[in-house]
Amino acid sequence: MAKARGEEAEVDSALERAAELLGRARFPIFGGLFTDIAGAAAALSLAEKLGGVVDHGASTGLMRACRVMRETGATPASFGEVRNRADTVVVIGNGPLTRDPGLVEKLFPAKPGLPRPGDNKRELILLGGDNTKTPKGVRATVVGGKAALPELVALLGASLREGRFDVRDKALVAKIDETAARLRKSAFAVFVYDPAELEEPVLHTVLEMVRHLVLTTRAAILSMSAPGNGDGVNLCSTWTCGLPVRTSFAGAVPRHDAWAYATDRLLKTGEADALVWIDALAGEAAPRPKGTGAIVLSANSTRAAKDDIVIEVACAAGDHDAALYLPPISGIGMVKAAKANKDKPTVAAVLTRIAELVDERRAA
Repeated sequence: MAKARGEEAEVDSALERAAELLGRARFPIFGGLFTDIAGAAAALSLAEKLGGVVDHGASTGLMRACRVMRETGATPASFGEVRNRADTVVVIGNGPLTRDPGLVEKLFPAKPGLPRPGDNKRELILLGGDNTKTPKGVRATVVGGKAALPELVALLGASLREGRFDVRDKALVAKIDETAARLRKSAFAVFVYDPAELEEPVLHTVLEMVRHLVLTTRAAILSMSAPGNGDGVNLCSTWTCGLPVRTSFAGAVPRHDAWAYATDRLLKTGEADALVWIDALAGEAAPRPKGTGAIVLSANSTRAAKDDIVIEVACAAGDHDAALYLPPISGIGMVKAAKANKDKPTVAAVLTRIAELVDERRAA
């Protein structure tokens, strides 16, 4: 099924129209990229052919995490390592539990795992997030109050170093100091956060706390994976061209710039003259930019604009087997289709066919 200019169209006709538009484009964007690894690889290949840009719909958090890690370094832990070995888990803000409501159950399984270092009982610390109902048997401490999340992180960072600070809320000060003392006594403390929720100064403070703790004990971070297979697409981009998303293929060599090649900015300034928007995963939809026509590859119901070319595609891991980033293994794994459906083309098949049509037009 396909639509072009708001009217029902044959898929072949929509593909021809898409190839015509992209063949004329000076600087197209391949955005959204809520797709599997095969779809991401096909998008990268077509972007390279056309001298375009690749950018993921969750790039804001991805780029923030990459930039901070590049500037200061980090000490990440795998999901399984945190689940089995950490004795203190600090969940920062609402982002982690919003992204994965079952996160606490996964990190604090009922059955004992591998032997943990130290003699502490496992403890969950909720820093700045809403009160969350924790599973039975999980020892949890909530540190919040009226203070904003950046302030809470800053206070904990100061207390961890046993620095001085003046706060009128004495109950909050006591909670912060108790938490800092717990972290100093921990055999393996882990800070869990969503980089899309934390601004860079807050992220720097979290990483600085880890660097302080590892002088005397073990500590690490667990950054929540980006929605829409963002980590998988980012890895695919990196092993394909040596650079993460928000990379341009317009020059002689690929060039990455997290600010210059952001989708919203390129569309707002008019630097980009075509948009391919890919939304082919179940669950959370790719947050598409408003006010611009696009070639849309979607596995979900979408409201087409007048200038859109919409091609219905298969849902990765829903309609077909798909390679995706899997947080529990901190890597790429194959996910079997929930219910195989061969009637719809995959993102990779559609983009490959568009590339062939572009080549045919150029040859003619």
